[in-house]
Amino acid sequence: MSVDIEKNASARAKCKDDKAERLSRRANAKTSAQGESPYTVKSIDGAIAHLEIAITVDDDVAVFGRRYWIDRVQQIALTPGILQSQVHRLNHLLGQLADERR
Repeated sequence: MSVDIEKNASARAKCKDDKAERLSRRANAKTSAQGESPYTVKSIDGAIAHLEIAITVDDDVAVFGRRYWIDRVQQIALTPGILQSQVHRLNHLLGQLADERR
């Protein structure tokens, strides 16, 4: 019986730690556009492709505001080691967002 209690207490503590970690990651994701990128050179192409699709879809449905998308593009642009082709794609997205504001 005491073993079950210890397991349950350990599981609850782990759950609290997991929740704190998720909250920390969420807070970091919200603030990272201001200083660092959560992406790597290997994951950035997927992130850019996602934004290319999402921005197009959001233009039709308008779920998020332009500021959100601009922040996301700028966050990706902070990735260390970004390639010129990736910079070009990000600049194209920023251009799209700027054109759509008019």
